[in-house]
Amino acid sequence: MPLLLYLRLFFTIPEIALNILGTYWSFDDSRHCPDEDIIIVKVAVITNWCLLAFGIIFTYCVFDPLGSVKRDGNLDPSISYKLAQQVWETRCRHLCCCSRVNDSNQAIYTDLATIFATFFRNTNTVPTDVAAGLFLLQQRQRYDEKYILPWRGTQVIRKQFTPARRMDLSNKDEENILQDISYYIHYADAAYGWPLCVLQHFLTAPCKLVPKYRCCSCARPLRNSGTIIINDNCCECNYAALKLQSGFDDEDIIVASYCNDLYELPFFVAYDHCKKKVILAIRGTMSLNDAITDLLAVPAELDIPGYHDTSGHKGMCESAKVLKEKLKSQKLLEPAFNEHPDYDLIIVGHSLGAGVAAILSILMKPDYPKLRCFAYSPPGGLVSLELSKYARDFVISVVTGCDLVTRVSLQNMEDLRNKLLLTIRSSRIPKYKVFLAGCCCCSNYMSQDREDREVNVEVADTNEDIDDPGKEEKKSILPLITQDEDDEDFFNEFNVKTLVSAKLYLPGRIVHLVKETTNNQYNTDQYHAYWNYPENFNVIKVESTMISDHMLAASMAMLNKIKQQISVKEELPS
Repeated sequence: MPLLLYLRLFFTIPEIALNILGTYWSFDDSRHCPDEDIIIVKVAVITNWCLLAFGIIFTYCVFDPLGSVKRDGNLDPSISYKLAQQVWETRCRHLCCCSRVNDSNQAIYTDLATIFATFFRNTNTVPTDVAAGLFLLQQRQRYDEKYILPWRGTQVIRKQFTPARRMDLSNKDEENILQDISYYIHYADAAYGWPLCVLQHFLTAPCKLVPKYRCCSCARPLRNSGTIIINDNCCECNYAALKLQSGFDDEDIIVASYCNDLYELPFFVAYDHCKKKVILAIRGTMSLNDAITDLLAVPAELDIPGYHDTSGHKGMCESAKVLKEKLKSQKLLEPAFNEHPDYDLIIVGHSLGAGVAAILSILMKPDYPKLRCFAYSPPGGLVSLELSKYARDFVISVVTGCDLVTRVSLQNMEDLRNKLLLTIRSSRIPKYKVFLAGCCCCSNYMSQDREDREVNVEVADTNEDIDDPGKEEKKSILPLITQDEDDEDFFNEFNVKTLVSAKLYLPGRIVHLVKETTNNQYNTDQYHAYWNYPENFNVIKVESTMISDHMLAASMAMLNKIKQQISVKEELPS
């Protein structure tokens, strides 16, 4: 493979020279050629330049300049780790050159480099290895849940925590909580502005938004409503989408800020006169600065009197502090409560906005005793377990299905990394068979010879005396699993100091929205809401829906399905 790469590099030089010649010929010296031929050549030349640029950028991102050092094996691991940190810091500075990181925040690059150097340490995989490993890991997780956990009793492969409890929707209090979750999610949706609105309603949104635009608003007089609009575009497209998605009028909205910088997120404050609430909604990830905030997952301390372990996600803690200071210094909430002293504060957000909303709620709870927060799909590594329990009285986190983000934390990513590398190392199945099985949604292509299969069954099935009714189905799955996870020698190879010094969890009480397929002749889907616990989200579940479940549309659809089931049950005769 190295010889092939060097050969490809050798041919890159004449390819660039020919591309330069083709550019000159097609754009400058082609006056006597037919127009249709020139257009085709120009498109080909531009495409080739784009491919060359992409190849150079991709090579820069994935190239490991420490490869020769690792091959020698004579370098101290701590020195190798520091060199890797320097490489990743340089990459982060170049790739984040468009972000507004000033001189006072240069430590951000160091934190990012530390995270990347730790996560990618001692790895020698290509993207296809990772894709195949994820598919194999998915099969292993499904196998464990279907056979190992139910049939081994106390001999389970992972520690079990407090079981989830289905919400009792016949109880008025729990039904009201679910209704509030379904009600306030629209405000989290409205905080995203026009891009998400157009994406969700691609055909109808433009027609609905155009009448609400204020073209050339920068040159027009201010609104009579008194709404403060900060840093929106000249047509106030985000503000128009806010009104469309939330149903607010100009008089209901107090402030709508669309300033987006490092640690500074767009948000809006508005009255909900029906519920007698003041709504503070915070936007999720939509820019490079937001992505940097997401990645700064190192623990940072919050100043919460009376609590010992107050660590939280650094990027979101800083964002919450900046937003709290902005609300206080510009007095954006005081006029609302002066005008309506009987109103309570509700803070909502999705994804990054949910994480900031939850931490902001913890910081503002002493000033607003009746405050409540609805965090939709917050990141899993957000606050310490002590802070999570403290927030149970006023923070509700909503998780949908196998949402990846709600399970992402430094300790969970470390666990996924080790399991993925172990799966790749232990598999004896060619990658093309793995991909073929993934495309065909079956594991028949994964069969090996009889001897390997017997070895796999012996490794995975340690209790022969248990009468397992799924034994025949296991034989078709077990070829995916060629080694047990308790491979101490393998993990000792990666026994280095990591960032997992403080475990972080989801905040507050957790409502888990789940789709379940009933085992009857109709295979109908049932939708349920469960009370769950932060400790139960300590494993990243590899599923095809783990990305789509994070979208607000998935949560809204799941809530609508649950409400429909409730209404159908109420209509049925007793």
